[in-house]
Amino acid sequence: MKNIGSRSFLKLMLVFSLSAFLFISNTNTAQAQTGDDEILIAAEEMPSFPGGDKSLHAALYKNLVYPEDAFNNNIEGKVLIRFVISKDGAVTNASVLRSADPALDKAALEAVKRLPKFNPGKQGGKPVNVWYTLPIVFKIQ
Repeated sequence: MKNIGSRSFLKLMLVFSLSAFLFISNTNTAQAQTGDDEILIAAEEMPSFPGGDKSLHAALYKNLVYPEDAFNNNIEGKVLIRFVISKDGAVTNASVLRSADPALDKAALEAVKRLPKFNPGKQGGKPVNVWYTLPIVFKIQ
């Protein structure tokens, strides 16, 4: 695997939106039941990354490694990762919602799992678990 920072000619485009890929129902209390804790699809106060979008982009970029085989074979694509921002801000339950390539999927999952804690979402002033969806675009330029 190649570290993104080690190739100056390689530019990995990370495209993400904090709200564009959230699937929100008509109410702010849409939820999925999983075990003992409910996971909201949308909350009154959505989770946020400390420092905002720029900081999230930087943290993701720092953790992301372009798989060497994918790079050598010019494999590109968008991986859609879905995960939960837990009540304490930790990233949990990360999975691939839309695949681009198995190697890219694995790299995207690993990068997301290494993200530091978010500011948790809140419902009624209390921290709650919230689904979060993040597209990661792998592009060789």
